[in-house]
Amino acid sequence: MDSRRVWTIYVALLFGTFITVEAAAFQAPALPSLTRHFGISINLAATILIMYSLGMTVFAPIMGRLGDQIGRKRVLLAGMLGFSISEVIAATALNFPVFLTARFLQGLGVACIVPAVYAYIGHLFPEHKRGMALGIFAMTMTLGAASGGLLGGLLIDHYGWPSIYWISGALAFGGILPVAILVPDLRSTQTRVRFDLKGALCLFVTIGTLLSLPTWIGNFGLRSLYTAGVFATGIFGLIMLWRSSQRAAAPVVDTAILRRRAFALPTAIYWLHLMAFTGLVYALAFFINGRPGGSASQFGFVALVLYGSSMLSSPLAGRVIDRFAKPRTVSICSLAGTLLALVALVNVQLDSSLWVIAVIACLLGMMMGSNGPAVMKLAIGAVPADKLGAGTGLFSMLRDLGPSTGSSFSLAAFSISLAIHSWRAVQERVHEVGISDGMLDQLADAVANKGQDASPALVEHLQARGIELAELLRQVNVDSLATTLSNVGYLLALPIGLALLLSFALDKGAGRNNASPQDVPRSVRRTSGVMPADT
Repeated sequence: MDSRRVWTIYVALLFGTFITVEAAAFQAPALPSLTRHFGISINLAATILIMYSLGMTVFAPIMGRLGDQIGRKRVLLAGMLGFSISEVIAATALNFPVFLTARFLQGLGVACIVPAVYAYIGHLFPEHKRGMALGIFAMTMTLGAASGGLLGGLLIDHYGWPSIYWISGALAFGGILPVAILVPDLRSTQTRVRFDLKGALCLFVTIGTLLSLPTWIGNFGLRSLYTAGVFATGIFGLIMLWRSSQRAAAPVVDTAILRRRAFALPTAIYWLHLMAFTGLVYALAFFINGRPGGSASQFGFVALVLYGSSMLSSPLAGRVIDRFAKPRTVSICSLAGTLLALVALVNVQLDSSLWVIAVIACLLGMMMGSNGPAVMKLAIGAVPADKLGAGTGLFSMLRDLGPSTGSSFSLAAFSISLAIHSWRAVQERVHEVGISDGMLDQLADAVANKGQDASPALVEHLQARGIELAELLRQVNVDSLATTLSNVGYLLALPIGLALLLSFALDKGAGRNNASPQDVPRSVRRTSGVMPADT
């Protein structure tokens, strides 16, 4: 297939990816508004992200393997249509459970789309050109995230949160036509095998429980029996998943691929980096929205800088990897740069200029964008050609666990830290005016419930001393934001440090562009409407 035809197909695929990532980026500026609209806590708001991640991560390997068997174009189109419908459901949701259902369906749609695009990259581009292709893919994803953050903030400020779902749903529906016309079918020649239903159920239980664990800890505490039960269920599901994967003919999680060090190591590094990166995004969303004069539009600007810098650095890093540097070297430098950016972020204060925050965000984005093509090239290059769908589905699942884990962990940490520091600030303020000890327990409950259902006796007691409860809670919440952001930054430095250590263990020779012609995958060709997989 000639180069022009390859890139025409690839552009059509990138459009579908762009829409899904942009829709995902809408969530960061929308989360504070959704929290207020549905009357939920910051900690419980993590379920909005968990439901999306659950549908995406659980079904990514399933849809990747299904694409191997029935054709990736069918799965891709079904995902785009389902995604479009789910956005309409979210925009019209009358209550929180319906909204969460829509979020799960959105994740399911993305699970059909992203693994298929990864598989097409493996077939369309030979090894010596794949770094640039993956860089453009990462650039497209970050362009969607950048535009989604900025556009989402502006739309929410002017038209309300439902507008973001109407727009992304319409765009996803419009992207179906170019994919249907331009993209040929692609399926493996392997024989169809029985679907691993047991493995899928175990995967669902494992991811659902472990992703929600920070939320359970935030609501019930680390030593709660509920928390212990959720953790035990997740570990049991993980053990059963591993056992099922060993026995199934076509496991939903192919442990043979996962045991490949060349696949597992870069995938783990990417997961850790994305975990910290996404956690910082959501922490910044609440920090910028909550500080004096902050708004969703301001966070949209920071998100634009964050993702825009990542977008610009991705294709450049991919080109460097193809022509000059080893992926291992690029990964090490990117993670070291991320640690430097975190040092600056933990020193941000309430009165810090938005431009200072934007500069730090720019460095974080550049490092994320540079690391993406490096680890993706290493991981996808380690997948056997006859298992490309299963391997890319597995990579997509593990990759997507990073943002979902990071957002869940970050929001729980942010909520707990904010509550602790707010209570300390309240104690300092009320002791100055001599509030009675008998009212402290009631005040603690009022702080935990953000002033909702506060006792009239408490309100009168404070007013007698010239204190308005609502204003007191607002002020201590603002005063605690900077310390909370620093605490989250310190916590998220841990996965970055671990990823940096792992990056030194990457194969020094991996990713070199010295493959002989017979080692390079054949160009994709179309035969009777089907693109055969490499064998």
